[in-house]
Amino acid sequence: MATPLIRIYGDPVLRTKAKQVRELDGGLYDLIEQMVAAMCENEGVGLAAPQVGSPSRVIVARPDTEEDTEIFRLINPRIIAAEGSQEGMEGCLSLPSLRGEVKRSAQVVVEAMTTEGKNITIEATGLLARVFEHEIDHLNSVLFVDRAAADTLCWLLPDPDAEEGYRLEETTIEEAEQRFARLLAKRRAKGGAQQ
Repeated sequence: MATPLIRIYGDPVLRTKAKQVRELDGGLYDLIEQMVAAMCENEGVGLAAPQVGSPSRVIVARPDTEEDTEIFRLINPRIIAAEGSQEGMEGCLSLPSLRGEVKRSAQVVVEAMTTEGKNITIEATGLLARVFEHEIDHLNSVLFVDRAAADTLCWLLPDPDAEEGYRLEETTIEEAEQRFARLLAKRRAKGGAQQ
């Protein structure tokens, strides 16, 4: 099974509201496992179906990138309760290397369906709550840059001389949009077109 190409900022599918899943079938299961593979291959903690080109209300998530971490496969997820607040830097596989500070709820309650068709409720706090909110935002065509404080946007750049191995470089949404537009044009020119 080939890992799907992750769609990047500027691709119209990321700004299209995802549709409710009406039936569980082989195609849906294949999509979900491809999403898990793409998330893990790219060392992400969450991924929404629009990020791999599918307008379906499906997300996958994990609390951290350890191999034995439980992976949530959620169909038609929705937040039914949220409380508290937390602020933190976020990134996104669809906006590679871009970071920004986003205010989210500290705790959320999510209702969803499992791949077995069972309705479940999940209470999440901390990072997992942030991941659920971020990925459910994707299903509603909202990206983290829409919520990030504009003056916190920055590039996460490799830097072997820095203590953490990377450095942050301030940017603006306009500069980021231009960079992603160039990246999208290059990808299309190479035949990795995103329909």
